[in-house]
Amino acid sequence: MNLKLWASCGAIIASATFAQDASYTQTVPVQGVQMVPVQTAQGIQMMPVAQPVQGTQMQTAEQPQATLMVPVQTAQGVQMMPVAQPVQGTPTQAVPAAQPVEEKKLEPLSPLDAKLSVLRGNSYNFVGNELAAPTVGLRLGLPYMMSFDQFLYVEPTNNKGYVSFKKGLTFYGGLDNSIGSVGLMTIGIASPSFGLGVDIGISKNYRTEKPDGGDEVETTTINVGDDVGLNFAMPIGGLALAISADWLTTGDEETTDEEENDLWRLSGSIGLTNNPSARDFGWSAGLQFLRNTETQELTSGGKTVDITSPNSRIEIDPYFNFAFKVLQNDMARVMLGSNNMFAVQIFDKGDAASDTYKEHMEFGLQIAPNIWADVAITDNWFAFGGLSHNILVFGYETVKYDDDSEESLMQIHSSQTKAQLGLRFQWKMLAVEASLEDVVYEKSFAAAFNGENLFLNMGFFLNF
Repeated sequence: MNLKLWASCGAIIASATFAQDASYTQTVPVQGVQMVPVQTAQGIQMMPVAQPVQGTQMQTAEQPQATLMVPVQTAQGVQMMPVAQPVQGTPTQAVPAAQPVEEKKLEPLSPLDAKLSVLRGNSYNFVGNELAAPTVGLRLGLPYMMSFDQFLYVEPTNNKGYVSFKKGLTFYGGLDNSIGSVGLMTIGIASPSFGLGVDIGISKNYRTEKPDGGDEVETTTINVGDDVGLNFAMPIGGLALAISADWLTTGDEETTDEEENDLWRLSGSIGLTNNPSARDFGWSAGLQFLRNTETQELTSGGKTVDITSPNSRIEIDPYFNFAFKVLQNDMARVMLGSNNMFAVQIFDKGDAASDTYKEHMEFGLQIAPNIWADVAITDNWFAFGGLSHNILVFGYETVKYDDDSEESLMQIHSSQTKAQLGLRFQWKMLAVEASLEDVVYEKSFAAAFNGENLFLNMGFFLNF
């Protein structure tokens, strides 16, 4: 019998026992005992050898966990030889290494696009080109994008302004004007995953009168411009979903026991756009809805008469807008686009000024081709401009009156082209942007000394 071999095996088994005891003190589970073939004087026999415990000092960077050293009889005597361990898990199948998930990243902006695609005022992009830089108005329609910037924006030519700031989430608000003499306040909250904004303009009167010896009369008036609106948006991958609704009083609604007027407009839209990821091709698609009501209800002597204006109608307008880049170098870019809508108007049966009708409908395909250009003159000065007009590709109107007479009209028409130029100056946190009114081209800058407004629109930024 080879005493040296048995002494070596006994030492290994004893050390494995001590290693197991140490592993209990570290609350690491014992991996068990492995049987391996060992050359002895009696031949090859299966001998127990403890596996190294995961997490103990037996594992080093130089000796991977999958390798086990065991004593083997050789011509030179007993030597320690490596034996491969089975992989934990399925005995016959190796556990595949986890592959890192590759995140989709947006294509980076070109140096020129990155310079031009800063937040712009509402004097910019009057044509609605889908590839132009984002404006304050666009951000209000996609309110989650308000979380991208902190700024103060004031538009003195249109008496409006907005502020956006971060306090954990992004909060934004603004002051604007509704129609009539009603002010409009905007408040909202935004994050990179959603945005919600509310517009509120209130103008209501409640009057109570009691004539001498008569009954008390209550009159409620909702004034023109009374307005409540809602805007919601969220990103979906590289796209953005936007939903909006608005209730606007279009005339003074006076309600008494004998008279009730309904003069309001309910509008809404749902749309999808690739604006967040658009580079060389931009688009948006969706559906707009409008319900315009102009009715009067008169009650006298127990009889009620309803009068409906010919403007009372329902509109359903699916749309698809697109734009693509046609020219670009390191200083300027030019984009062509078209804003397209198929509009359907179904009018209420009502009383016109001189005739009564029982059916009235209009529909038509409208497109608005546009051209938009940006120029980076220096790092501080930018110029922009564009032009657009509307084309009624095909329009059809039909009216059927109560006496069964009918009228119909088909139209094809291109409206006159409108053009606009503007300038932007930016320095550090300050930016001023303006587009010029027609009077500049007709009467030159001398019009400024005559008290005439030179600016179609002007905006002032403080960016933080």
